[in-house]
Amino acid sequence: MNKKQMLTTLYKENGLTTEDVFKHKHYSIITRSGIDKIQAKNKIDVDYEVVNCERDFCVVKATAEHGGRSIQTFGSALHGDFKSGNTNSHYVMEIAEKRAMSRAVLKLAGFYELGAMGEDESEDFKKSKPTPQPTPQPTPSQTNSNIVNQMKSDLDTAKIEGNLEMATNIYEEAEDRNLIQVCDYHDQIFNNKEGM
Repeated sequence: MNKKQMLTTLYKENGLTTEDVFKHKHYSIITRSGIDKIQAKNKIDVDYEVVNCERDFCVVKATAEHGGRSIQTFGSALHGDFKSGNTNSHYVMEIAEKRAMSRAVLKLAGFYELGAMGEDESEDFKKSKPTPQPTPQPTPSQTNSNIVNQMKSDLDTAKIEGNLEMATNIYEEAEDRNLIQVCDYHDQIFNNKEGM
């Protein structure tokens, strides 16, 4: 079985869905909810020890146990921009704890050795959110065309209903707006031999 097949097997065994896993450059990334599922499914116990905690920096050691196996690993967080730190969050203790827990759970459950990493381990691993596309605004020409088409449609309705007052109001508005196409259309459908 190759690495991809082994990962797929682990995903299924741990109840992970497509919402729990995504691809990032060279790694398979497991989301926070996916790691929580793995921890619960495998009944992995994690204990934490604060190694160092300062205002902008924290290191947490996680000791995890599962099925008679034990592992120790660390998580750290340094607040700053991504040139001088590894998180932009001020909650460095919480970030360090999440990173330590993520590593411990993934290592004990066999994911780490197959190249799967936790979303919390690096800000680079966060699932990108789709950038909302701005709704295109119609050009003035398109807006004008929409108005002309709507007024022509209203003239058709007035013709069908025999509503000369409505047709006259549309014609007068078109004249005020200098919408010659609407005025010409009015003349075409109301001033022919059939009349109204």
